[in-house]
Amino acid sequence: MTPRQELEFLSNFIKLSKNEAVKRDCLESFLSHDSFDLLIDADSIVYNVAHFWLGKELIYSDMIEDFHSQVRAIALHIEEQGYPVNGIRTFFTTCTNNFRLEFSKDYKGNRERNELSDLVHSLKRQVIENIEFSFSDFCEYSEELEADDLIPLYIKNRGRGNEIVVSIDKDLKQITGCHFDYYKKKTGEVDEWNNPIKEYKGFTFTSPSEGTELLGRLLLEGDTVDNIKGVKGIGKVKAKKLLKDRSEYGKFRKVVEAYIEEGGDWKEKLTVNYHLINLIK
Repeated sequence: MTPRQELEFLSNFIKLSKNEAVKRDCLESFLSHDSFDLLIDADSIVYNVAHFWLGKELIYSDMIEDFHSQVRAIALHIEEQGYPVNGIRTFFTTCTNNFRLEFSKDYKGNRERNELSDLVHSLKRQVIENIEFSFSDFCEYSEELEADDLIPLYIKNRGRGNEIVVSIDKDLKQITGCHFDYYKKKTGEVDEWNNPIKEYKGFTFTSPSEGTELLGRLLLEGDTVDNIKGVKGIGKVKAKKLLKDRSEYGKFRKVVEAYIEEGGDWKEKLTVNYHLINLIK
């Protein structure tokens, strides 16, 4: 559902809950802008390009153009949906001194180095150099922060309320505002050459309450991708059920209760996980 469709849907109700009313107000504020800035978490686009080219003759100029063509395709699709693009800024994870390692030496410790990861690293460096040479300061990276830290930091420091966060990373939906998921899913249809037709997952809009709930769910579930262990015995379904229809205080109370029930040094574990998962500093 696009932001305009979601606002139209909420406007059909005479009476809204407090959280729904806040979401309506956020949508109205966002849609008051005439054009929009795309903040692109570019790591997965680099990964997609590297994965496609792995095992082929590596022509970096073509790979870089492949990256830019995917960014242009996303921007064009967003414009075709009725959201004129004012500017594009790409964000990359390049940090070698990630601040999260101060809290957990096991953070992302399950990721092995291989041929693909080496290619991703090399291509990312080439793409960044190309953007900086061609477009000045239209990309962001850091020695200590990941792309999904840099995006909320950019919004906090320089945001105008017209940002669309473009990413496939669910963690970024902790951020209040408009999100566009560029993961392509099959539609069940085929083209004239019998190839599966895919489309972007598309728009969502996160309210403050929904962002808080996502943080709570991640604290309960953990994150296997980043090697973060949540509360034993709690998965996605149970975490969602525990937090559903609760106030912000109620959500975090349930999180704390679950950690206490698990036992051990629950306070230390919860504190560490909060620093690892929370993106809204």
